Amino acid sequence: MLGDVVLRHGGGHVVRPFYEVPWLRDGSAEPDGLLGHMRNEFACVPFGVPYAEDAVVDEWRPSLSAPVSGYDPELDASDDLLHGYGCVGDWTLVQQTSHAIEIALSYPETSAIERVVRRIAVDPASPTIDFTVTVEARRKTRRPIGLHPNLALPSVAGAFRIDPGEFEFGVVHPGGPEPGVSRGVPGAVFRALDEVPVRVGGTAAFDRLPFSHDTEEIIQLCGVDGRVVLTDEASRVAYRLSWDAAVLPSLLLWISNRGRQYSPWSGRNLCVGVEPVAAAFELGCRTSLANNPINARGIATAVELDPQRPLSIAYRLEMLSGQSIA
Repeated sequence: MLGDVVLRHGGGHVVRPFYEVPWLRDGSAEPDGLLGHMRNEFACVPFGVPYAEDAVVDEWRPSLSAPVSGYDPELDASDDLLHGYGCVGDWTLVQQTSHAIEIALSYPETSAIERVVRRIAVDPASPTIDFTVTVEARRKTRRPIGLHPNLALPSVAGAFRIDPGEFEFGVVHPGGPEPGVSRGVPGAVFRALDEVPVRVGGTAAFDRLPFSHDTEEIIQLCGVDGRVVLTDEASRVAYRLSWDAAVLPSLLLWISNRGRQYSPWSGRNLCVGVEPVAAAFELGCRTSLANNPINARGIATAVELDPQRPLSIAYRLEMLSGQSIA
């Protein structure tokens, strides 16, 4: 995982775009699994974790319990780990230079995925980071895959603006995702990020963060064009994340707005996960591989993997120059 990232722009402007979870540095007991070492940015192969069928609205329930079918119906125990084995496995250094690093992880022998390779390169002439994730398969299979940059949010309500570019439709998380806290209407479909249906009636703008109220929200923008611009008006800086939308056709927005009061979150998490995915939310392999309300609309929720053709996904985060920050 990428951590402690500092970007410097001309004139000495220094920013830390990513979110650092507080429990890694405050002496708290280390949580198990992914949360025990969650950092700024990581790849999720496969993406998600299984959900209980009764945790989602009726329209989504058949997808959560459907049998896995197709040319590779077998799921491995590592497929059910939160955001994949890559988030807990011990990676190996392949090569490193002054401006780039390449690391690799071999998956368990029972997994359909053989190896994942990550390359991260910085541009010494500009505040830009280029990433590549390569997935090698043992056999033909399909899996949900996602990228997981976590951006820090300012403390001023509404000071962080999201411009997702063009997308076909959006969907509110079908399970809440935090019962009794989340305000979006589970499973609701919308067409604009500033018109997301909410439980109290009407719509709310989800393009301006953080919210003034404590909440936990997840929405998925489907049929995206592969770029999103993120403007932090408090820090007077903007970023652009770009990727191949032909491979990852959705953008998941995880809005953690002090809505989780239990440990280790303890009401202090303030970030937005800006996550290009081929997945049905973070509902795990079974749901993403099954017929579900997203792929029923023509948006892929899994990626085809072939041992003869490793899949490489390139993406870029850049700090934009010459931005007019209102």
